[in-house]
Amino acid sequence: MDKDNYTMEKDELKNPYKPYRVEFPYEVRFTIPNDGHNTEITIRTRSEEIRFGKDENDIILQKEIDNRYGRNTCSKHILDWVSKKLPDIDPRECDLEYIDAPSVTPIDHHQVTDFIEGCLNDDE
Repeated sequence: MDKDNYTMEKDELKNPYKPYRVEFPYEVRFTIPNDGHNTEITIRTRSEEIRFGKDENDIILQKEIDNRYGRNTCSKHILDWVSKKLPDIDPRECDLEYIDAPSVTPIDHHQVTDFIEGCLNDDE
């Protein structure tokens, strides 16, 4: 197929489908199982995709079906994308907010050494 076939005017085509750009915001929330689900992570982002249909309603119907069945694959996509980007994030650019008053309790020597050992072995 030559380049001219890709640049034909839409009314020259016999196909009633037209391209539409679909932008959609979404949020993915999850917890870390290895820390007893103590750490919760929320990712708010937006994505865009190209869909093809007869009209905007066609595209909305496609997106509704995709949203129903595509939750896990969309989650996997954003998790993979974020995991590749995390090493490039400068901690100085993070916005840390302490959300509650600290809890202070006395601990003994054994608990101190367990804590230190846990920090040293936190490669999981």
